[in-house]
Amino acid sequence: MPPKNNSRKFRAKQAQQQQNKAALSNGTSKPDQSSNGSLWQEVGSGRDATRQSRLPPPPLIEGEDGYFVERTGPDAATRRSASMDICIEGINLMVGRLELLSSAVLKLTFGRKYGLVGRNGEGKTQLLCALAQRRLPVPSHIRIAHVEQEVEGDETSVLGAILQSDREREYLLHWEQRLLQDHSDDAGEALMEVYERLDELGSDAAETRASMILRGLGFDTEAQQRPTKEFSGGWRMRIRLAMALFQQPDLLLLDEANNHLDSVSLLWLAHFLKAWPRTVLMVSHDRWLLNEVAQDTILLHRKRLIYYGGNYDSYVKTRAEQQRHAIAVASTQQRRAADLKNFIARFGHGHKKMARQAQSRMKMLQRLESEMIQVDQDDPSLRIEFPAAEYLPPPPCISVNNLGFRYAPQGPMLYRNLNFGLDCDSRVAIIGPNGAGKSTFLKLLAGDIVPSEGWISRHPKLRIAMFAQHHVDSMGDLERSALDHMRSLWPTLEAAECRALLGRFGLGGSLAIMPMKLLSGGQKSRVQFAVMAAMRPSLMLFDEVTNHLDMATIDSLAVALNAFPGGVVLVTHDARFLSLVANEIWIVRPGRTRQESGTVEVWTGDYDDYKAAVERELEEAGLFAAAKQEAAALALHRLSS
Repeated sequence: MPPKNNSRKFRAKQAQQQQNKAALSNGTSKPDQSSNGSLWQEVGSGRDATRQSRLPPPPLIEGEDGYFVERTGPDAATRRSASMDICIEGINLMVGRLELLSSAVLKLTFGRKYGLVGRNGEGKTQLLCALAQRRLPVPSHIRIAHVEQEVEGDETSVLGAILQSDREREYLLHWEQRLLQDHSDDAGEALMEVYERLDELGSDAAETRASMILRGLGFDTEAQQRPTKEFSGGWRMRIRLAMALFQQPDLLLLDEANNHLDSVSLLWLAHFLKAWPRTVLMVSHDRWLLNEVAQDTILLHRKRLIYYGGNYDSYVKTRAEQQRHAIAVASTQQRRAADLKNFIARFGHGHKKMARQAQSRMKMLQRLESEMIQVDQDDPSLRIEFPAAEYLPPPPCISVNNLGFRYAPQGPMLYRNLNFGLDCDSRVAIIGPNGAGKSTFLKLLAGDIVPSEGWISRHPKLRIAMFAQHHVDSMGDLERSALDHMRSLWPTLEAAECRALLGRFGLGGSLAIMPMKLLSGGQKSRVQFAVMAAMRPSLMLFDEVTNHLDMATIDSLAVALNAFPGGVVLVTHDARFLSLVANEIWIVRPGRTRQESGTVEVWTGDYDDYKAAVERELEEAGLFAAAKQEAAALALHRLSS
């Protein structure tokens, strides 16, 4: 089929013909290569002498995995026919002297979505890092993207940063400009290759794709044009996630990528990943997200990787059934072993006939003991308990009157005319898009900042304990131990009392006296729980408390909050945790423009109703349809190649 007149290939041929005509009009049969010979000398040379492409390989730069895998061109042909499945046996993973995996096997089938679960400290993050850095033997033709850390902020626009993250496209566009300045035949042929490869990448639609992904993650048209340096760490993590999705890797590694997403963006991401036709390995504490996306679940438990078909709920059910069956079989085996031992003890030294039977029973016992089932029990869950201060009867323990707030004296109002009350038995979840002011709302309730308009009245005996999203910053010197940290806050408490308090939150023994910098994110959260418990509060405020907790600890926290006799207000994007704890939902809605102030709305339905409303908005905005088109294009490209 002849090329279309608007294709890059047609434009390359047209440009070459014009160059040849210009050369003939100057009286030469071929363009003069000497005028810019230094330009073309680089093309076709490089570190790989067997390279078939007319272009040199892209320069290696320090990156997440140190590899650059070309998706297009003659050198990518072998990659297209190679298996994209991953099977790595005999994995031994160490961090310092701590062994995390021993003779483990990792199997990932191309196109499947896997949830990687396990208790805090088991090594989930370290496994993803080992894959991304290719410390494990991942086939070299498989492209990997790892969403781990935020991008560095600079003057580059958000949209520009996403486009530039596709190194192969940037590399080809660079050579397009260089080759257009060269009038040799070889350069013309190389330019043809450049245009063919750009067409194969869908370069002309790249900006549309990037913009769609950014919209799904919460960046409107205006935000996409702003420099990346203007955004906070959470938003820069979204930019990193957008880069990974835009690059279309064969293996996408997500480590708690949902921590910095609001409910709207989380819904869009789940929809996008479900349609994504390539492999995803994700670590997440969000049960809803794992249930929505994961087709298989991998449990990292006691240095092994254990595989379960289905999503997280399916894994929980299957594992519980397996454990019940194993316990029943083990109980039967133990009873049988006890009977054999009794027989041997009674008749082992008696009559010859009975002694022979005892010898036979001994062999049966030895065989039975070699076949004994070891029940793979889960580690015991952490029990959390928050003692309460004295109960404060109505009127409301907090009353908000005509409240308004702005960050700067002349800046726009974040919200205005807020009026509500909180009792000491309230269970309120605060939701809304990132940047709307949810964390600021909690700080106003806690008294950490003061309103710009109106006032907040609090019961004179009210004690408020707060878990901030960045609570680690308030811990001060992380070289100190959790015990020293507690004693610095409560000098009247004896060391034994502080140890007992920390022990109630799973920080007993050496964990209480080691430097806090060595504690995991979840363990640092438990230190803050102990601090809050020591305050004996009447009202507790939580800002994204589930971010660094494993599933079992989240469930234990939900049980503790339901038993807590005081009030609870929490900002969370974890749908399951919200449904377990809250009986009221308040939505912080930003103004439609920068000049318009936002508001706080009491939602009359439950979280499922809110989610359905958000899904309708995303559907009407065309973002779900665009995500499906992206996935279909990827699948078609794989089939055609």
